[in-house]
Amino acid sequence: MIRLMSKCTAVLAAAALAFTLAGCDNATEGDAGTDNSGFVGTFKTQDTQGNPMSITLDEEGSASGERGGEQISGSWKDEGGTAVITWSGNWTTKIAKDGDSYSKSAYQDGTQTGEAVAAEKSE
Repeated sequence: MIRLMSKCTAVLAAAALAFTLAGCDNATEGDAGTDNSGFVGTFKTQDTQGNPMSITLDEEGSASGERGGEQISGSWKDEGGTAVITWSGNWTTKIAKDGDSYSKSAYQDGTQTGEAVAAEKSE
């Protein structure tokens, strides 16, 4: 009887460990590094001056962009269905999805600069 209980306990412990380890690989909502939000890819939009701008978000949480021949870099994460991009410097960009379309807004030192503009996902 004791041997049977020991074996059952060992099997249950192994199963619990397997479930725990399997859950470690699953990303949770809000994690960058997943495409569950649909933000991974390249967006064509405009900067705060109305000039063409591109933003690329990768699976690892890195962001890169180009505006006016200048390369910019930063990191991003999904915060409640909005991609929040923190650029080197004091700028933040937010890309929000509304149905099948996206919009981009820019913030300098935490204050929105200009109006939100359309962002088109190209990749």
